Amino acid sequence: MASILLFVIGGIVVAAVAGVGVHLWNHAQLRRDVLFDRQAMFHSSDAFHVVSAISLAPGQDLLDGVRHYVDGVGALGAEVVYAGKLAFPAPRKSRQMPDFDWQAFVIAQYPTRDAWEAASSHENYASLKREFAAVWSLGMERRAGQNVGVAIAMLGLRVRHFLSGAQPTYPFDAIEATEDQRAEFKLRRQFLDQTTVENEAFSKDALVIINFQKKGNAEQRRADSKYGTRMMSMLAEVGYGPVHMGRPVSLEDNVDFDTVVVVAYPGIRYFMEMVQSRFYTSIFGGKQLNDDLSSPTVPILQHL
Repeated sequence: MASILLFVIGGIVVAAVAGVGVHLWNHAQLRRDVLFDRQAMFHSSDAFHVVSAISLAPGQDLLDGVRHYVDGVGALGAEVVYAGKLAFPAPRKSRQMPDFDWQAFVIAQYPTRDAWEAASSHENYASLKREFAAVWSLGMERRAGQNVGVAIAMLGLRVRHFLSGAQPTYPFDAIEATEDQRAEFKLRRQFLDQTTVENEAFSKDALVIINFQKKGNAEQRRADSKYGTRMMSMLAEVGYGPVHMGRPVSLEDNVDFDTVVVVAYPGIRYFMEMVQSRFYTSIFGGKQLNDDLSSPTVPILQHL
């Protein structure tokens, strides 16, 4: 009997390990082939990440401008792991950041914090920044293995949702407009449809939202935690979710954020359907923060 029990337990362990391995493989494929995110699954704790918001100079082409910035920081020792164009104006702007018309975001990884300091103080970097209307950066630190930990946590949410027997969130149940809302809803949906088509020309299956967050008071934190859990469970169902998380490091303007979270959704069409759904409108009021930036982007590194 004991040997049979050990055999069963061993089989469960092997199946669990295999399941985690497949999940991590699929996650790595998603990052590489869909998000066009070059972040290695494993990296040193010494690695220092810099998220830079870019505002183009008048007449500057988007792809040419971002390519020039990517090449410029690459020449100074950075490895660019993500670049995205702003899909539509940020729905939530941080009061701590300069109020520029940001068109793109770039995430670069430096070997160490000192490597970033040396690069950012170099005349070539100062010259590079002068070619744009504005470049504003926030640092990010994270532990080695955090990428794997986040991916496994999302797998846990997916398994929990499946075992709970709860109905899938997607396809979304769209909200219905009342008689006096129909004209407004029609205009909004026309805008969303147009925005979707324009951005799918760059990337059809990925929308990546860059968040800089400052937590609120205790009551706000509780509400935001419930909102975040619902959102992460929703994304876990479709195999997406956080791809970059870390502790912010102020590099400009002495800003005070608590976390950087970069979250992937399965395309802008999915996102547009989500924001018009009963699910989202029922929980959105729970997103309560002291201050935050929420910038939706579509990947463009594959076009550079």
